[in-house]
Amino acid sequence: MSARRGATTGDRSSRKAHPSKLPLSRARTQAASSKRSWWLDHLNYIGRKYSLLEFLEDGITSFVDRNATRLFDVFAGTGTVGWHFKRLGYTVTANDIQYYAYCLNRAFVGLNRPPAFTRLREVMGLGSARRGPAEVLEAVNAIRSRRGFIFKNYCPGGSSTPKRFYFSDRNGQRCDGIRTQLEAWRDEGVLTEGEYYYLLASLIVAMDRVANTASVYAAYLKRLKSTARKDFVLNSVPVSAGTGRHPVHHRNGSELVSRIPCDILYMDPPYNQRQYCTNYHVLETIAAYDRPRLSGVTGLRPYDEQRSDFCVKGKALGALNTMVGRARARYVFLSYNSEGLMSRREILGVLGSYGKADVKTKRYPRFRADADGANRNYKADSVTEYLFRLNKE
Repeated sequence: MSARRGATTGDRSSRKAHPSKLPLSRARTQAASSKRSWWLDHLNYIGRKYSLLEFLEDGITSFVDRNATRLFDVFAGTGTVGWHFKRLGYTVTANDIQYYAYCLNRAFVGLNRPPAFTRLREVMGLGSARRGPAEVLEAVNAIRSRRGFIFKNYCPGGSSTPKRFYFSDRNGQRCDGIRTQLEAWRDEGVLTEGEYYYLLASLIVAMDRVANTASVYAAYLKRLKSTARKDFVLNSVPVSAGTGRHPVHHRNGSELVSRIPCDILYMDPPYNQRQYCTNYHVLETIAAYDRPRLSGVTGLRPYDEQRSDFCVKGKALGALNTMVGRARARYVFLSYNSEGLMSRREILGVLGSYGKADVKTKRYPRFRADADGANRNYKADSVTEYLFRLNKE
């Protein structure tokens, strides 16, 4: 059975005081963020925004008025931006068409506190919830291995032809054991939805850290690298403390944007021709655990419904125009960079037709997908990050 169900957490909560009036000051936020959360540092994700959070915060908060408190992150990815702005006091709605990203955001953005795991503690004979999730994670890490779908299709000891080397045999079997048990606990009512996604998010990140890839899952290495030989460990999820509801959706962003009223629409679409559905197809299968029909040397799952027009040069501008036109927001922000399919002039042309638009820039080191990236022929060592800003009149 597919794990995809109930892929939304409901409607927005009521408006709250503007973040600048909240007791959580910039200094306190920066101090808290300086405790580099393990998932922010270690997820191998193209376009991740952790190092650009201050740039984004300054660019957004200096442009909007004091009544703008509802932010919609329509291409949420790993949830970094939504997580950050929720900590600043905004009411955040997150969305992503990739199911693994939806799972991450259900935990990182959707939860306001770590789950209690009340029923699971009873079943496993664990102590009080006052001890936090560490004891639960320790017990989940010890779940018995199983030769399931991940082992059979993504590990060298599996039955796939050709043999695939995405994970060690041991990690593949441990993943199958834990993933199967999470689904059973959910079906039996042992886990609440929040508890289920908390543990699933931890598993997704843990598996990503021991993946035998250069970074993305478009290919695997021919031999297991040292990090891939290590046993994965589920760690505590850095829940963004908050109040109220912070909905998370698993929908096509172009269609959903017309249905979500917000003050601020933040867009971080793909920049180039590489589709996220193929770059992270293995994480998608771990998250959904739907046993798809795989194809090709790398074991791709069906992905036609997850293709993005932002990855097609002849369609990207049209996709941008459609989304901005449909947006139910006063302010629209677009993250992009100098090597994207759309040029700076083209983007300003589209945004300018809807109101007052400008762009802020920041140079930053290039993301290298290979450990030996110095051997690759890159155009430059750094790129320019753009934050396009629109006051939609």
